[in-house]
Amino acid sequence: MITTNHPLYEALKDIQTFKLKLAEHFKDKKVFPINSKVELANALPCGLSLPCGDVEANDLVAIMLDSEFPITDFEDLATKLSNKCVIKKQESGEM
Repeated sequence: MITTNHPLYEALKDIQTFKLKLAEHFKDKKVFPINSKVELANALPCGLSLPCGDVEANDLVAIMLDSEFPITDFEDLATKLSNKCVIKKQESGEM
């Protein structure tokens, strides 16, 4: 595995892990298309932690726009939710 000292590395790694967990959970689910925030909130797994930095997947639903629906498949879902993830740049003393 390639590692880096880039200040955004950890945040980007968290987002990639988040996308992979979403894809794994939803890849065989018959919930698509998802047409609203309510449908999305109901489709997200209960008890499965899907962290995106310091934010959970359910928290990201609240900041989604109506124009981002419908969500057509798990790849679309992973992309749209991960785009809502906040990237926090580490200070140089934190590395």
